[in-house]
Amino acid sequence: MIIRVRMHYGHPDVFDRLFHITRGGISKASCVINISEDIFSGFNSTLCQGNVTHHEYLQVGKGRDVGLNQIALFEGKVAGGNGEQVLSRDVYRLGQLFDFFRMLSFYFTTVGYYFCTMLTVLSAYSFLYGRAYLA
Repeated sequence: MIIRVRMHYGHPDVFDRLFHITRGGISKASCVINISEDIFSGFNSTLCQGNVTHHEYLQVGKGRDVGLNQIALFEGKVAGGNGEQVLSRDVYRLGQLFDFFRMLSFYFTTVGYYFCTMLTVLSAYSFLYGRAYLA
């Protein structure tokens, strides 16, 4: 069973061109959504009963900064884009379209990831503070 809830692969050029041209395209002209515009094109594709398919290939040679400041800025950018996704109407429409299992998978690939991460961090802190209190 293929759930098909991953809507972002880093490049909007993996969509079927003919499918989306006949349905009005996939771009959204907004200065607010520019943080994560390709996830919204995945939302539009799924709402038009399309699929986002991608084949993985091994790629070597692309280096990135791995300093703590760059990682924190990137995580902040991704989290800000996720906050914009949750506030959009597209997520509401997808919630009406999906069945229970697809919606649960969609939740854990969007805002559920951050919620579970927050619960993990808070439980680790409470465990450590509890151990320090009992010691």
